[in-house]
Amino acid sequence: MIGKIPTCPARLLTAVLAIGGLLAIGSGAASAMTPTVVYSNTNTVSATVNGFPNQDTFSLDSENFPIGGMVEFSPRPGTLKSLTTQVDSFTCEHGVYSLENCLTLHPTKKFHYQMTASVYEVGPHNEALGSPIATSTETLKLPFRPTTDTTCPATVEGKGFAPNCDVGGVLATVTFKKFTPAAVLPEKAIILLNSTSENSPSDIVNVGLQASYKEFKNGEFVEEPAADGGVPSVGSDPLPEAIFTQGLLNAGSDWQGYQPVFSVLAVQ
Repeated sequence: MIGKIPTCPARLLTAVLAIGGLLAIGSGAASAMTPTVVYSNTNTVSATVNGFPNQDTFSLDSENFPIGGMVEFSPRPGTLKSLTTQVDSFTCEHGVYSLENCLTLHPTKKFHYQMTASVYEVGPHNEALGSPIATSTETLKLPFRPTTDTTCPATVEGKGFAPNCDVGGVLATVTFKKFTPAAVLPEKAIILLNSTSENSPSDIVNVGLQASYKEFKNGEFVEEPAADGGVPSVGSDPLPEAIFTQGLLNAGSDWQGYQPVFSVLAVQ
């Protein structure tokens, strides 16, 4: 008789189990490749200031480049995937922010600014050890600082912008994804940010810190303190009272609550 040959039940069960095993292995491999946050202190930047959306953090300017901090990863770090940070853009479409003639006619327009993020192992004296284990140079698309609001209070750096009368630059979140070589992160690392020679001298971009601009009062800039006591939501800060300026450890002032803002993803 010509017809369908019955399948042996035992053989069928073996095939099902084999396929199930392959699916499980495939699922596990996909899961293992999913990037995990191994450090983040983005939780420390206030979402609102004076009841308005936060548009401006305290920041460090290019005179301090390379700028960064020491971080400790958790859980066990894997291969570095990406790094997200925050910067303040002081660049106006027309004019200069400190001269109170900043004019940005196209709020959605962006300008290009090149930065490099580097990750170093930590030396015996808390210095960046040798050459970076990985670097990523990205051409960022950053917003222009909004037009000066002449109704805002006068300060030593000019008048601010937007409802909160922020005096500094406008806040932007940027991500570095092209790290080379593919590096396995150590338990602790130093992350440094630097600008490159490709940038126009008229473009002003600062590295954002945890504290935000609140007001100018009695001749002083007053900050909205870092949220959550400045403690990262993932990982930790081995040196919470020190940062890195010009690539070197700067422990001369209390930098508690003024750490650069980072979020690091790794593949476990």
